[in-house]
Parts: sequence; structure tokens; C-alpha cells
Amino acid sequence: MSHYLNALFKPTSVAVLGVSENAERGGTSIFRAALKEPFGGRIYAVGRSGGEVDGQQIYRSIADLPEIPDLVFGAVGVRATPSAMVEAAEAGVKVGVVFTAGFAEMSPEGARAQQAMVEQCNHLGMRIVGPNCMGVFDRTSHLNLTSMKGVQDGSVGLISQSGNIALTMFTHARRHDLGFHSFVSFGNQADVPLIDYLEYMGQDDAVDVVLMYVESLQEVAGADFVRRARDVAAHKPVVAIKGGVTNAGRRAAASHTSRLSAAETIYSAAFRQAGIVEVTDLDHLLAVTEALLRCPPLKGSRIAIVGSGGGHSTIGTDCVERTGLDVPAFDSHLRTQFGQHLPPWAPVTNPVDMTGGFTEDLTLFRTLMCYPLSTDSYDGGLSYGLYGNSFKPGLVDDAGLTWESAAATLGALQAELGKPIVFYTPFAKDTAAEFTAMRRAGVPCYGSLAEAGAALGALRERGEFLARHDGASRSVLMPASTTSDAAPGGLVLTEFESLQILATAGVETVAQQQAGSPEAAASAADAIGYPVVLKAQLKDVAHKSDVGGVRLGLSTPADVRAAFVDMRHRLAVDETFVCSVSPQLDVDREILLGIRRDETFGHTVVIGVGGILTEVAARVAVLIAPTCFDEFCAAIARSPIADFMGEWRGKPAVDLQELHRLVNGLVEACIRDTGIQSIDVNPLVTVGARLVALDGAVVRDLSGSE
Repeated sequence: MSHYLNALFKPTSVAVLGVSENAERGGTSIFRAALKEPFGGRIYAVGRSGGEVDGQQIYRSIADLPEIPDLVFGAVGVRATPSAMVEAAEAGVKVGVVFTAGFAEMSPEGARAQQAMVEQCNHLGMRIVGPNCMGVFDRTSHLNLTSMKGVQDGSVGLISQSGNIALTMFTHARRHDLGFHSFVSFGNQADVPLIDYLEYMGQDDAVDVVLMYVESLQEVAGADFVRRARDVAAHKPVVAIKGGVTNAGRRAAASHTSRLSAAETIYSAAFRQAGIVEVTDLDHLLAVTEALLRCPPLKGSRIAIVGSGGGHSTIGTDCVERTGLDVPAFDSHLRTQFGQHLPPWAPVTNPVDMTGGFTEDLTLFRTLMCYPLSTDSYDGGLSYGLYGNSFKPGLVDDAGLTWESAAATLGALQAELGKPIVFYTPFAKDTAAEFTAMRRAGVPCYGSLAEAGAALGALRERGEFLARHDGASRSVLMPASTTSDAAPGGLVLTEFESLQILATAGVETVAQQQAGSPEAAASAADAIGYPVVLKAQLKDVAHKSDVGGVRLGLSTPADVRAAFVDMRHRLAVDETFVCSVSPQLDVDREILLGIRRDETFGHTVVIGVGGILTEVAARVAVLIAPTCFDEFCAAIARSPIADFMGEWRGKPAVDLQELHRLVNGLVEACIRDTGIQSIDVNPLVTVGARLVALDGAVVRDLSGSE
């Protein structure tokens, strides 16, 4: 595998900068810890004062080393860091890890120093990891340039923008019998982008699942991230948690699209399109990782719940259904099969409560779960009960099985049927041999029903992505935009001007005539036919109805003239005031369609409930352009507007193929005209099978660039 990050994860030689004879120095502790690992290459200590540490020479500079290392780890002061990194780059070092903080995360001056350092090092051929990062380790090369010791080996790759989040994962992983093969903390992400680390771990056969903590991507990198991450997720599970999901600090322009496409929804849309399983609760991160590592994906949404304990069965059902999965009732044939093993009072409708009989036969969990999962009616299972030595220490059942020796039976069933099974017992909050045995057999074992539910939900999301990926064309429909957000604010064009832009992009628009007087408005209405709609044509006003600029249902010339005069008076405009006159259509439903230029992801798409209910309902699907048709339909189907877009009160479903075409046309228009900041089509109405734009608001950069 040829990749420049080999110099980071699998270098042949390393230099640690900032080492001294003072054991308290950060560089010294990193150097000493690295020496204790069975790293196959050379590790050099570099520090201005020279001397020795643990019998190893401290070289005064990179130039004094007997060879040029592949990698340097910088733990010198913030003022000395840029010159130290540039010196390493000049010597021919390939990658530099900047452990030191105090750059872009601290001040504008720090940001400028960080940028200058990266530019100089890149010019000389060296890449920068960090600054403000914890370091890196890799089990293949046995390199550990972190302060962490005793991290359990395994097949999880961890990429984290935060060192503390990484430490949390390492600390709690043992409870899930999880271990790590490789890790990188990337801090400020000044140079090497997150997607490069993900792609590298995706190509590493020793990594079976990649776990990420993300606070941000680099500017304009979003579309590239989605495209490349999708290729990784196609053959390896990827799990992510996003930090900083609120809308604080994001400058919203005067459009519905901007208000409804906050950072949280945009990143979630990007993760979904890329096939990355997103977790929103830090406590569920390892639980989801464990399930994706051990289990086959769910190919459907129907879950069988079989175990012991009425209360746990009820809460477990709630936890499963909250993730969007189904717990359908067992039919009479399955109930009869369960009845062969259970007393007549045992509930057997789904969930099944075996009422404690498992202590005489520990294989009962497997036996009963086999019945529903052997049919085509169920896609996966949740088993539960007071399993473990904490309940009955030293238990031996009638067949001589113990908690530990029986634990593998569910795993054997999962392997036989190819359907995932997860297990809940309250005692699995602690480590024990019986839970380790169950996990090694392939069945995740959780001490929380919420974790079990989240795990099954993640397995379904994984299954949906793989099915979509296998069946979808992977062709890119259009070039992704690489423009960044303009300065805050922009000029909102009039409705008439906006609809002209929409029409040019291939959107059918309602017929319009402009009128600058009451008489002209009445004449236009006569020509169009009643009833008509009168709308004020105002620049820099996105929502005309909010200021009294829309009048509906005008049925006579007198109504039109009176509405024009009243509107002009209420808006307190001068004699240049212009209205548009349009026919009032009999519409089936009103849709919001918005395109917004995002500083990270390029062009984002918002589709939701339109009209005056847009922000009240706040039900939207968010996508990152470009999308193929299958991805587009999948995003609609999993969104809160799925039912709204389908057949509804006798009205036909929205033509998603036509809607997808309109989205593509509008995104292409935004790419061609870089002066467009956002487009709102609201409402885009359905008139039978047609999609017609009744109103639009195009926001242009104040610079007016094109």
C-alpha cells in the first residue's frame, strides 16, 4: 500500500523534538514511552541542550542526526514550533506531528502563524498533522507517539479531533472487549484532511471498523469527503460522532434554506450519503462500533425479542422501536413452537418472556431465538435476561453448561442464519468471562437496553447503505462546487427576477405579468383570468407575506385595483412600486425546495413542507450535492417528509424523478453563476403530476459577482 501517510503510521525512523534530560518535559515523556514499544525502526531524541536520556543521545538538531527520519514529533514551545518544523522539512522529513497547542484554536495571530508554517512545510514537501493534537500509534509498526499506555490491541481504527474523546474511548473499550489497531489525533486539521486518514485506515486490512470523532472538516472539503468516504464505507463500517452540532456561530442568510440547514443537519446528511453511521450519544459510540464489528448488517427492519423478564422486554421493545425498527407480533405457528418449551402463562407474542426457565437449560436463548429467525418474517433479534455469574454464581445447567460455555450458542446461530443478534443483561456493565465468550462468538453483549437498541439501529442503517450502494449507479451527475460562503448577508432579488432564473434552470414557473399601477394590474388580471394573486416585487425581502406583500383570491378588477392601492400604502413605497399578477392555481401540496452554498460542503439541498408552514413544521430532508437518483430517493424516504411526499389524501405521490431533475438543474445554475448565494423555491406546488414554482427568492452576493 503506497501512501504518504505510511510515513506517519509506519515510518522507518522517527525524531522527537523537545527532549531534554528533564523527565517532566512533554517531549521527553513521549520519547521514553516510545522506546518501551517494540518499534522496529530508530527513534531519535532532539533537543537544544543535548545530553542523554535513558542512555540515548539527545541530538541538538535534525541536521545532527545520522539519517533523515520519515517522521518528526514536535513538542517544543509554540514560538519555536514553526522554525523547528520548517527545519525538518528542509532536511527532507516527510511528515511532522505538531503536538504543541496555541495556534488557530487560540487567536487570529495563532491562525496566521499556523497557516504560514503549513505553507512553508508543504512547499518543501512535508505534511503537517495537527497542531494541537495528541499523537499517533499503529500496532503493525509498534509505533506509539502518545502519552497513553496499556491500550488494548484490536481491529478498530480511531480518528479523533479531540485527545480527551480518544482517551474516553480507550478507557471504556475493555467493557466491550474492543481493542485498537491504529489511532491518530488531528487537532486543528491545518494540513492533512480527515478524509486522508479515513481513506488510509480503509485500505489497512488490519482495521475492520473505523471510529471518528469530528468537530469540523476543512473549508470546501465536504463534497470530496462524501465521495471518498462512501468508497471506504462500501467495504468497511465507519462510525462517527459530531461535536459542535448547534447552529451557534453559523451566519444564516435571509432564506428558509439557511435557517433549516444548520450544521447538525448538514453533517448528518453528509454522513448518511457517505454510508457513515452517525451516533449522537457518546455513551453509544462503542456499543454501535461493537455491533458493526461483530454482526452482519440487518437486511430488514423486523426484530424478534426473546428472553426472560417482563419489564426488560417492555423497555427493550421501546428502545428497538425508537430507532425506527419494527417488533411485529409472532404468528400462531411460532407461538405454538414457543409453547413447547414454556409454561402456559409465558408471554409469547413478541417479545417472548421465558419467565426464568433458562437456568435449567442455558441453550434456551438459542432454541427460542432460532424459531423466528429461521423464518423470512424476521431479520434480527434482541435476546435478554439476567445472564451471568452475578445472578447465580457458578451455575451449571442440566446439560453441564456454564454461563461461559453456553455463551457461544447464540453466536453459532447468528453465523448459521446470517442474521444479527444482540444480547442484553444488566451485568454486562462490568467485564466477565461469560460476556467476553459471547462477544468472541460474534454476539455483542450490552449492559444497557438503550445501547442494544442503538446497535440494532446502526446495523439496519449499515444494511440499507450496502443495499443502496450495491444497487445504485456510482456515476457523478455533476461537478461538485468548490466555492466557499460569501460574506454574511446578500441581496434578495425580486420574485419576478428570481423566477426568471428558475425558468432558465429548467423549472416550470407560474405565469406572471408585472404592473406598476392599479389599472395595469387590473388589465393584467383580465388577460390572465380570475382568480389571481397579487404580489409586491420587493428587493431584499425574502418573505413577502410577512410584510403584507401578498394578496390571494382576487376575483374582480375592482378587487385587484383596491389590493394594489392598499398594498402600496401599507408598504409605504414610492411611485416606482411594482406588483406581479399571477393566476391562482388549484394545488395539491406546497413544497419547499432550497439550494444553499455551504462553506464546507459546497451546495446543500433542502426539501420540505412549503408555504407558510415551512418554519412551523420544520420538516425537511437535507442532502449534499451531487446525488444519484437512488441516494436522493433514500434521503427522502428516511426523512420526516417521507409521508408528505407520498400519496396523500387521494393525491398522487410527488414525482421524485422530476424533482431530482429540478434539483440538479438548480445546483448546476448555482455552479455556473457563483454570485448566487442561495435559492428558495417556496412554494413549489404539485398540480396533478406537474411541479410548478409559484414563488422564488434568489439571494446574490453583495459583490454581485458572476
